Amino acid sequence: MDIKKMFGFCLLMSGMVFAQTVKFGYVDIKEVYSKYEKAMKLEEAFNKEVSKISELEGTIKKMQADYEQKRDIMKPDEKIKKEAELKLKLQEYSTTLSEFKKKMDDKQKETEKIVEEIKKEVGLYGKKGNYTLILSSGSTLYCGADVVDITDEIINIMNKKTGDKK
Repeated sequence: MDIKKMFGFCLLMSGMVFAQTVKFGYVDIKEVYSKYEKAMKLEEAFNKEVSKISELEGTIKKMQADYEQKRDIMKPDEKIKKEAELKLKLQEYSTTLSEFKKKMDDKQKETEKIVEEIKKEVGLYGKKGNYTLILSSGSTLYCGADVVDITDEIINIMNKKTGDKK
């Protein structure tokens, strides 16, 4: 932690000493993301694309292995036909891979939007609940009895909002 952050944190803590109520919470953003229906749909769609690429790779490897195994005993016209099929499959793979890279970029942008959406909701929740400070559980090393885990509540709120938009 650099000096500016430490100084800011100390200032915040000293200000809280004089406050009447201090309320701390923490949230696991990764868990919220993994259980947020909108994010789950995004991941599911992306995983289908990954499966498509994997299947295509498997098909090409099988075709190449089959060709290598039989090419010495193939007739010249059969050999040309198999080479053309393999070349066509490789072109399909190249095109699919290019599309996949674009989808990967789109997924990254959408993931960032979802994380920002979650952070915004945590902020709103903090204001409504009069929290003094809400930390990300990834940066929390110790939590006392007075610190509240709001992760499940945020998941419920996020999923409820997604359900309202259907």
